[in-house]
Amino acid sequence: MRKNTFTIAIIAGLVMTGVQPAESAEDSEIRQHRLELKENFTEKENQIKAMDKAEEKYLSELKALDDEMTELNQKIRDLQIVLDSSEQSAANMENEIRKLSSNIEHREKLIKKRLRLMQNNDGLGMYVDLIFDTKNVSQLFDAAIAVSTIIKADKDLLAKHKTELESLKEQEEALEDQVILLEKDQEEMLSLKADLEKKAEEKQRLLETVHASKEESESQLMDMYEVYVNLASQEIAILKENQRVEKLASESEDVFIMPTKGELTSGYGPRWGRLHAGIDIADESAETEVVAAASGTVIRSYYSATYGNCVLVTHKIGDKTFTTLYAHLEKNVVTTGQPVKKGELLGYMGNTGDSRGKHLHFEIHEGQWNYEKSNSVDPLLYVKK
Repeated sequence: MRKNTFTIAIIAGLVMTGVQPAESAEDSEIRQHRLELKENFTEKENQIKAMDKAEEKYLSELKALDDEMTELNQKIRDLQIVLDSSEQSAANMENEIRKLSSNIEHREKLIKKRLRLMQNNDGLGMYVDLIFDTKNVSQLFDAAIAVSTIIKADKDLLAKHKTELESLKEQEEALEDQVILLEKDQEEMLSLKADLEKKAEEKQRLLETVHASKEESESQLMDMYEVYVNLASQEIAILKENQRVEKLASESEDVFIMPTKGELTSGYGPRWGRLHAGIDIADESAETEVVAAASGTVIRSYYSATYGNCVLVTHKIGDKTFTTLYAHLEKNVVTTGQPVKKGELLGYMGNTGDSRGKHLHFEIHEGQWNYEKSNSVDPLLYVKK
């Protein structure tokens, strides 16, 4: 059963830390909260069992859509690199063709001028006249060398002209092939973007269906397991974070940094009849990095129906504990229990979970994270946009 399996995992996690849970006031608060939640589990166990299949189906469908959208986004990014390279290559080929065409046009004018001159002087007659107009043997020798040079220059000019005409034809054919490939890649890009749009619409319909059909009590039950896991994982992470800070001893941070770039689209406070416990930051770049706002230990890196791909981090700054949350990531690159440094990559901004557009939902809690978000504060009190 899921609850028992998780309980074993939590015990194993506590053992792996090498430290027994301390009964400090800070740890006691979260421990008590978790135990109360565990009692609710026992009381509502039959209801949770009944909902497991529906919950798993919903989570499976939602995660599958998010995974497909993530894969499509990666294909779009990879194809964009190919398109940019192809477009640059085509532009370079066009520049070379223009230069070559200009050289050929100039040379054709020169060849026509020399042919007219030869025609007016009866073919090679101009070269013969040049030789017979010489006054002495020395001049004759010089004139013969000059005629030979002129004739060779004419041959070289024609040979070069022929070579460049052939090169122009080859480059024009290569450019045609490049344009065909480019058009094919552009069509594929449009197809990928259309597929992504369809998946986004499908996800939106799924979210609307679930929101419309789910009662408040069911919502609480579906969220309960996630809350329980987060609280238990938080106990382990706090122990690890205390160990990390003790080892660093003299090192301490007193400031958070903005975890990503972009536009602030939603602030902290009441929204849609409930508390929006963080801020939303949106950016349309192909791959927007999300980093740790401060050094700490990863409480949990996981997928949630609400938060999508999500990372929670606990921080010990001075004598205070803070928790940060990073939600709706396209993908996570850290693991549960991992220590992270301020500015270290956690993942990439995305549109996973209960989200309707690419953005990062970022929370700061003065103390531990809890379901009620009672410790949450406006992140802009600690970081400046």
